[in-house]
Amino acid sequence: MKLHWFVFLTLIGMCLAVGAAFVAPTEVVVQDGATEQVVSSSGFQHDRFSTMRQGGPGAERHATTLWIGWAFVIFQVLFFGGCLAMGMERRGAEGPSLGPARGPLLYATLILAAIFTALVFSYQRYATADTHTLFLGFPRPTAWVFYAVWPFPVYLMFVYMRIFDRWFFTEEDERKVAELAAAQRQRELEAGGSDAARAGGG
Repeated sequence: MKLHWFVFLTLIGMCLAVGAAFVAPTEVVVQDGATEQVVSSSGFQHDRFSTMRQGGPGAERHATTLWIGWAFVIFQVLFFGGCLAMGMERRGAEGPSLGPARGPLLYATLILAAIFTALVFSYQRYATADTHTLFLGFPRPTAWVFYAVWPFPVYLMFVYMRIFDRWFFTEEDERKVAELAAAQRQRELEAGGSDAARAGGG
């Protein structure tokens, strides 16, 4: 599949996920013994501050939206990976190619999708658990964000540095740039000489 079609399809997937969030039920009836409780996925109005909304029970509130959110973020990660691939792609004699960037970019996209999946499962368990343990000072879902999601771009920076001379700006590219610069200087010198000759003849 062409990269631009892949990026387009992931964009469509994100749009469908957002649309699903709008049509999903916003209220869930929770049975608690003989009583029923209606939980809204958008929370409910605060009893003291009318401009503030509070969430309520997390597991019930996210029952219809958690997996829609997961689908959205997976499409978003694939979209991100596709956009990076379009920027890394080079056109050669055999057609467009990602060269040495292909493997690291594919692994990065899959690992980032796995991190977000683990974050969603961690949040689901956190919302249903009676007791919560901290991981390095944070609730586990928050820890996934701090210790996995945020530092992850460092991996892509490392890959970029490692393959820069082999793929993004090779010795051949440097030689061609030097030749173009030398040719431009030569044209400027010739144009300057011609101007001087015309001025002397006049």
